[in-house]
Amino acid sequence: QLAVMDLMAVGDFVLLPDDDLTLATLLKSPLFGFDDEKDLFDLAYERPGALWDALRNKAKNNERYAIAVARLSEWLKRADTAPPYEFFAGLLEENQMAARHAFIARLGADAGDAIDEFLNLALDHERVSHPSLQGFLDWMRRSQAEVKRDMEQQRNEVRIMTVHGAKGLQANVVILPDTCRTPSGGGNRPKLLSLPRASAPPDVQDHLLWVPPGTLELQQITGAKEELKEKDRI
Repeated sequence: QLAVMDLMAVGDFVLLPDDDLTLATLLKSPLFGFDDEKDLFDLAYERPGALWDALRNKAKNNERYAIAVARLSEWLKRADTAPPYEFFAGLLEENQMAARHAFIARLGADAGDAIDEFLNLALDHERVSHPSLQGFLDWMRRSQAEVKRDMEQQRNEVRIMTVHGAKGLQANVVILPDTCRTPSGGGNRPKLLSLPRASAPPDVQDHLLWVPPGTLELQQITGAKEELKEKDRI
């Protein structure tokens, strides 16, 4: 689940702020919404040191970077004393649950189920082990926990699934696209071909040409047929 991976990236960052790849991943997540071209390139290109240092330096003249630095700095302070559940629950609840809403807005309602299960796992880990953030992240990666949704719940959404995943849902409408074959030029193809008029203004209607099967084809006719085939593939 992407939401869980992003939350674990938060944990990885507060444990090792100098990990540039983790910080870049975190900044691109719904928690911050940075993009590659405008934000990360501006931060990372020709920086003299770590990405975290570059972000803090440029935050002096950029309000958006300053907000990100303030949030990340707060998480760094909280990680020193807060157990895993308290750390992640506090992160998701701050600013009227802005982080949770950001995950759901980008990743869909599935993200909410994954986040809830992630918090449940944090509680489970604290019951059986010493509550440390590093220990919890290591336990999560080794446990390979999997979140499964209750597919019978009614939601106002369209589900895009594999055939195997959709089996047994008994939905009212199931669309199965044929993605294994290319158009073969059967009887559904139009019999009329459109050929542009030579030396005609742009607003003039093209020629409509009917080509009987087996007739001699000129270069213009062959080109029109190939163009029609390409449109079928698209």
